[in-house]
Amino acid sequence: MFAFHHVTLNVRNLDAAEGFYRGLGFEPDYRWQDEQGVLQICHLRLGQARLELYCFRPADEPDLAALPPWAHGHRLGLRHFALQVEDLDNALSSLHGAGLLADKPTPVPGQTCERYVFIMDPDGNSVELLEAPLVEIQRPA
Repeated sequence: MFAFHHVTLNVRNLDAAEGFYRGLGFEPDYRWQDEQGVLQICHLRLGQARLELYCFRPADEPDLAALPPWAHGHRLGLRHFALQVEDLDNALSSLHGAGLLADKPTPVPGQTCERYVFIMDPDGNSVELLEAPLVEIQRPA
């Protein structure tokens, strides 16, 4: 039911981070930026592995009070890892039925997938469950 999808890192400078990972053999897959320019996302691939780089307010050290609600929990380093599922509703029902989720969260439409939701492991680590293949947003030059 679940397949590994990606690991996400929060980075301070997207170009510098992308350059570093390209030097390790990762190839750019695509980029996306929100309309306000607050968040940039870059996906890189190395074989079957996908690395997602998040950069909030790229040129500045973030002012946490100024970040939008979906950016709470911002810190440099590991943000979350993601598992792809064929049917998100079924996956959530299964996890809830097995007692792994106290409540079933509501999936939301994604920018890089059809729908997604975040759940927490027992230690508070964030795991993204996403449905449908990635959509092509902005291919890198």
